[in-house]
Amino acid sequence: MPSAIRRGFVDIPEGQIHYRCAGLEHMDKRPLIMIHGEPASSYILEPTIAALGESRPVYAPDTLGTGDSSSLHVDSLEVTDLAEITFSAITVLGCDDFDLYGTYTGGHIATELALAHNDAINALVLDEAGLIPDEDIPDLVANYVPDLSIDTHGHQFSRLFQWVRDQYIYFPWYKRDKDHWRNMNLPEAEVLFRKTMEVLKGKDSIPVIFAAVFRHDLRTALKQIDMPTLATAEEAELVPGATLLDMPFREAVSAPIEYVSKKAKRINTFLDSHT
Repeated sequence: MPSAIRRGFVDIPEGQIHYRCAGLEHMDKRPLIMIHGEPASSYILEPTIAALGESRPVYAPDTLGTGDSSSLHVDSLEVTDLAEITFSAITVLGCDDFDLYGTYTGGHIATELALAHNDAINALVLDEAGLIPDEDIPDLVANYVPDLSIDTHGHQFSRLFQWVRDQYIYFPWYKRDKDHWRNMNLPEAEVLFRKTMEVLKGKDSIPVIFAAVFRHDLRTALKQIDMPTLATAEEAELVPGATLLDMPFREAVSAPIEYVSKKAKRINTFLDSHT
């Protein structure tokens, strides 16, 4: 049975970091830190947090500026900054020897954490870090984040809901044609609603975080990783000696439970082989 998810906060110099956790009854095992993708929070990882928490302690922080963590108070930062902020939270949690998981934005952050804090991280899981062709980046920088302004008519709610929804249908979401169709099912209405509410919490930070991700040279960073790594296809080709996570990516909160259980089992098997 999946482990119950609990929540907490830690204080760091930049503010408070909110986190979800599970499996704390297994503190004899190395903890796993899970870093979510954008735009949302650790909410999108909940089913995987619960599944992995059956056998190990799992902590999933909301990136600073997202979810229930404190707001960003800067107009610009880099992925390396987000990595150091995340590491501060991990340190306050008392984790000085841990495994690490990242997906999309979290994959970028996890990669930089793996490079900067190799001595603290035992093994790395990259579950689709989001490699973007260089030629697509200028268009994404200009168009990916929609108008997030708030007005007294509440238009922000419909705009954000449509943005969250359309990201499941097209990539990028604003190119609504068959060439950019993602060929995937929409989540249930409850998931769309809850994810939209999480995105709304971090609306002021989303442009800053996406700009940092689009600037980040992930390909070069992946080639420098020197630790046991389980990765999806594109990332596995770049990380020296990586093990292939041979499953198509599905967002945990909108995926069938059978998929989540299968992925959790593969991650557990990999981590247990690198204790």
